[in-house]
Amino acid sequence: MLRSLQISNYALIRSLDISFSEGLTVITGETGAGKSILMGALGLLLGNRADTEVLFDKQKKCVVEAQFEIRDLSLQPFFEEQDLDYQDITTIRREINEHSRSRAFINDTPVNLNVLKELSSRLIDIHSQHQSLLLGDPLFRLGMLDQYARNAQLRHEYRQTLTAWRQADRQCRTLRQQCTDEALQQEFRQYTVQELDQAALQPGEQEELEQQIRILTHAEDIKSRLYRAAYALSESEQSAVVQQLRAVRSEIEPLADLGTAFKELQQRLHTACVELEDIAYDVSLKEQEVEVNPQELERLNERLDLLNTLQHKYQVASVDELLALKERLEAELSACGDHQEQLQALEQQRQQLYDQLIAQARQLSQTREKVIPTLRREMTERLALLAMPNATFEIELSRLDHPADEGIDQVLFRFSANKGVPAADVAKVASGGEISRLMLSLKSIITDSVLLPTIIFDEIDTGISGETALKVATVMRQLAQNHQVIAITHLPQIAASGNQHLLVYKETHASDTVTQIQQLDDQEREKTIATMLSGEKISPSAIVTARELIQSLKQ
Repeated sequence: MLRSLQISNYALIRSLDISFSEGLTVITGETGAGKSILMGALGLLLGNRADTEVLFDKQKKCVVEAQFEIRDLSLQPFFEEQDLDYQDITTIRREINEHSRSRAFINDTPVNLNVLKELSSRLIDIHSQHQSLLLGDPLFRLGMLDQYARNAQLRHEYRQTLTAWRQADRQCRTLRQQCTDEALQQEFRQYTVQELDQAALQPGEQEELEQQIRILTHAEDIKSRLYRAAYALSESEQSAVVQQLRAVRSEIEPLADLGTAFKELQQRLHTACVELEDIAYDVSLKEQEVEVNPQELERLNERLDLLNTLQHKYQVASVDELLALKERLEAELSACGDHQEQLQALEQQRQQLYDQLIAQARQLSQTREKVIPTLRREMTERLALLAMPNATFEIELSRLDHPADEGIDQVLFRFSANKGVPAADVAKVASGGEISRLMLSLKSIITDSVLLPTIIFDEIDTGISGETALKVATVMRQLAQNHQVIAITHLPQIAASGNQHLLVYKETHASDTVTQIQQLDDQEREKTIATMLSGEKISPSAIVTARELIQSLKQ
């Protein structure tokens, strides 16, 4: 239960410290006194969005802190899972500074808002008059039904499977599209690889071709020059260079024994003669190798044209790049086959998840169907207690064509306040007062089911008065026997039913206006309720009526 609440620097609240008791706590105050501000501060502890506009003093931070007694709520596993210190009296704190930076703490340990929301959702439930509009929301109705059926674990497992199935479905669609795109390119790849295969490309081939073509193109000139060179070197009878060099060597050889200088000359001439003979031989050999072959030249030019055509066609600059392209396309062809296998495996996984999802959805449906008769009966009984003895409340469950966020069901609440009038969609036929009583009945039943320790009703009494208000007050007191109930109200009947009465009011000072809250003693409470009954001018009879109202509701 909520033990205490401290608020500082929030909207019109400079500083408040409020203690709460067990049972039913009522909070009253004039319109605009700050009751909604109090609820806004509590909302911060539930993880609501923070805004610097709420800062009373822009130079200071806003702090909202609450102490909850949780010893009987079996929350130790949650604290262990989140690596938090467990304490029977747990403190939740939210801080907001001037830069819109918000921080949250559980027992002085910083936590993110998701952790804060998860814990606070197990401790407190706030129901406002605006929430009554949610009766027209299919997801809200389904959520209420699941709370009553205690389907939290089933819903969690279903959503996990739904998330996994949706992810697998997205992956399947992406991979299928990829395979489709690849299939469209498959023929092009295969054609290209086949064309490059037929070309029988070799690394460095183009450079070699170009060199051979250059030689063949000038073969006649090359052969003629080599022939003349060979002839000049060794074949000319009168002026062959080799013969002349041999003659020179023969003139120097007899001098070799006359000294080192002559010996060196003789050796150098001998070396030159040998080298020149080798050159003459190689030139002659080369001349014989060079062939004037127009047919081969034509073949080589055709081959080079093919290489250039392929390079231009596939927008590359060399044979090596053509070979790299071929290798890449072959890898892509192989990868496409891999993708098909991956797609087949992924589709099988998706189908398995879908089967599991449908099984879990059907299990959810069964639990929902099972509790509908009991919930309908309890709602009818509770509405009868709230001055609607002839009310009809029906719950209609229908199937969706495909799995949705909450299963394969959609739920409709049908309602009729009067005997003989067919039940219709509650959002379309119920008045404001009837909506309030419907919501109070539903919330009180659900709260008993899920064992929430604290429930807050924020002006849920809209549209009711008189005897009906007394019955609403009675239901709240009954609910407060097993839960801590906090009710913000304008009705004296509900105000008189509380075990604790807090009054919210404004104080106007010279420079500002602040919201205050006061716990009323018995005399102050009688006066406040008398004011709610008769207005500002309190008559003795109004005091007596207020006292009698308090006593009657206690009984």
